[in-house]
Amino acid sequence: MFFSHKVNDEGVTRSLIKLLSRHTENVRFSISEQITRGSPWRKSIAQQLTDAKFLVLVFTDPHANWGWCLYESGFFDALSQVSKPSSRIWCLHHAATSPPSPLADLQSIPAKTQDVEQWLRELFKETEQTKSEFIDDIPTLAEEICRLFSVDQKPLYSQRFVKIKANSALISPDDLHGDAVVEGDNQLMSEVFGTFNQKTNWHAVKEHFRTFRNSSDVNITTLKEISNAIYCVAKHAIVRPIQGIVFVAQGPKRYRPILSTAKQVTEDEIECDIMFVEEAGGHLQNIPKSSEALLTAIRMATRIRWEIVRPFAPNVRCLARADARQLRVDLQTCLNNVFLEAGFRGNFSTTDLLNAFDDSDKDKLLDIVEKWNDTYPKIWRGIGFTDTRETFGEAPDGPMTPQDVLLLRAALQELEILNRDFLSMAVARGQLLIQRELRANIGIDPD
Repeated sequence: MFFSHKVNDEGVTRSLIKLLSRHTENVRFSISEQITRGSPWRKSIAQQLTDAKFLVLVFTDPHANWGWCLYESGFFDALSQVSKPSSRIWCLHHAATSPPSPLADLQSIPAKTQDVEQWLRELFKETEQTKSEFIDDIPTLAEEICRLFSVDQKPLYSQRFVKIKANSALISPDDLHGDAVVEGDNQLMSEVFGTFNQKTNWHAVKEHFRTFRNSSDVNITTLKEISNAIYCVAKHAIVRPIQGIVFVAQGPKRYRPILSTAKQVTEDEIECDIMFVEEAGGHLQNIPKSSEALLTAIRMATRIRWEIVRPFAPNVRCLARADARQLRVDLQTCLNNVFLEAGFRGNFSTTDLLNAFDDSDKDKLLDIVEKWNDTYPKIWRGIGFTDTRETFGEAPDGPMTPQDVLLLRAALQELEILNRDFLSMAVARGQLLIQRELRANIGIDPD
């Protein structure tokens, strides 16, 4: 019995063989790992397949490349058509997946107790197992085999990306040919490039970005960076990291494009994978914690003012009436982005922030923090999230109630006042600390 499997599934396959060998007699199990190192492995595998009466394909991750295993199965099937009519191929697979299409007409064994029991009885009959203890142990053996396939190996997470196919005879480092192909998954293509197809072209991408006045300059500049990176690939030059970001429509959602892989697919065409990673900002380095906390807080407050207060506070009623769900999604994105930056890429500790101020200002700052802790949950409740620790789920659908609109409007007005008060004192304090640093650096007494 020959077992065909991927390298990553060697452990599962060996465990499967171990279970079967304990419950059978006069059956020889073989896998490619048994081939002596240094020997001609293709010839050895062909011999094992020729000698085998049965082949078991251990099929796990349906998204992996199964080319070699399918070759082994096809080779064995061809042998059975010519010289081994009684040979059999079985495909053992996770209950939630299906065997590969080239083997769809062969017998598949989903890892369910009843199906595996039936397979074992068939296998025992084919291999003439007569011991009663082997037959009696089939239910237990089937359960143990099913446990080997208990994990569905579908990807838990995969970063979204687009493929860009471009002519490698690029003339300008700042722009691709208009007919360069951009393709990716439907959601990303729709969200970023405004197309409901999986494929568009470079010219259409630029025209789409130009329709958004507030973000077009940034997005077009980022396209130049992407073009430059692909140009460097084509010219075999050093590829520098892409610094720009791509806004979704007018924002606030944004992505940072990253050139992950590139390959020459034809003599005059290259193909590049560009990952799109949701962007939430950058962090500060090599400065005192108190100063870092202050500058991070100023950056957060500045983003809150321009990304939340100014676009939303005066317009809550109109925005809620026009498209309540879009209002919720935009506010959700803005708030999450600001605090992702603070939590993961910056330094925002209330203690460190207090240490950046003199004692005379600490009470005023603590008063702002206490009011903020009351206002922040109100904003989330206004857009339909009752738990401020769980804010990354789907935004509620449907219209907003008058109570929701009143709550959100009042909370954003409170936020506007708190934001103004904090920026006034924080910017003044930051200016003072920087002036002290500059004076100290040139030898002037900071006092």
